[in-house]
Amino acid sequence: MNGRRWPPLLFMVALATLPPGCTADEKPRGPAEAPLPPPVPRAHLRALSGDVQIKRAVADEWSAARDELPLYENDKVRTESGASAQVVFANGSTVHLGGDSLVGIAESKLRTDVTVLRGRVDATLEKPATQSLSVTTPSATVRAGRKIEFQ
Repeated sequence: MNGRRWPPLLFMVALATLPPGCTADEKPRGPAEAPLPPPVPRAHLRALSGDVQIKRAVADEWSAARDELPLYENDKVRTESGASAQVVFANGSTVHLGGDSLVGIAESKLRTDVTVLRGRVDATLEKPATQSLSVTTPSATVRAGRKIEFQ
């Protein structure tokens, strides 16, 4: 220890204050980064009929969808010809996808819930006074709830 002798009691106190896994010859490491919380689902898939696929935001490949599958920010859902599915959001809003549709689950920091990239969707708000839903297309945005806005 640099040629310097410490009294035994001081040496024991110094060792006791080192972070776990660090020896007297090592420099203490910085605080460990806390793990990120798991992502929260924005919606779930329900009432699937026909060929329905999803593409996770973190994946390159499309995979078969299944009932009650959670959907996260930037996931995509597509239905083939004759297929259908429902995207049910946490607030109870429901988007019904018809055949040949492609939608993206939007980021939560945006007011958009779903982005329609192709096809037709029908939305249902069972309690418009307490629910809202925002649908974006390449050329328009519709927000529904207590009042409906078109942009």
